[in-house]
Amino acid sequence: MTDRGIADEPHLGPVQRFVPFLKTAALVVTIVGAVPTAITAYHAWQYKVPFTQVSHRLAQYAIWERNIDCQIEYKALSTSQGTKVDAGACASTGDISLKVSTSDGKATYEWIAYNQLQKPGEVPPSGFLDLIIGAARADTAASQGTRVAQSLEVVCQTLVSKTQLVRVVKEGGKCFREIMSPMRGSVDKREEVPCETKCTASTG
Repeated sequence: MTDRGIADEPHLGPVQRFVPFLKTAALVVTIVGAVPTAITAYHAWQYKVPFTQVSHRLAQYAIWERNIDCQIEYKALSTSQGTKVDAGACASTGDISLKVSTSDGKATYEWIAYNQLQKPGEVPPSGFLDLIIGAARADTAASQGTRVAQSLEVVCQTLVSKTQLVRVVKEGGKCFREIMSPMRGSVDKREEVPCETKCTASTG
């Protein structure tokens, strides 16, 4: 017997007639509730990032978009145990960019949005305290063995897609072309190039 047939039965009470509609509504709610999870899973697969980090990585990409025209000049914060940290800010947005490089040539970029920074009289936003603690630990380690590091300057950068960002940076009087993933924040390729090199899409 169909749901319509049940609803039309004269001997059924109002509650019993309403049950099929409740079942349909529950099914719709279940499907709708599963959509965000499915989208997140797709993004995790598409951009090769952990499922739990999808929201954060999408936010990072949005900051890359907002700051793509900023030619930031980075300053070395500290260098300790083979790890180098450079920091710079975009004058127009106030967003802060951090680059962490290791002695084996690997590097990652991470943004701190201006609206996530603590303003005078405000309680530090969630996660920002961890950043401060991490910086303090880095300073402590650096005090045990610090060497002078050279600043990093962005010559140009182009956001090709969500999977590729091309930038030319100047460091120590030399220029390097970095091919990176704006979603993951990782530098996938870095090579020395003439400082006049254009930030065009990479084919290799």
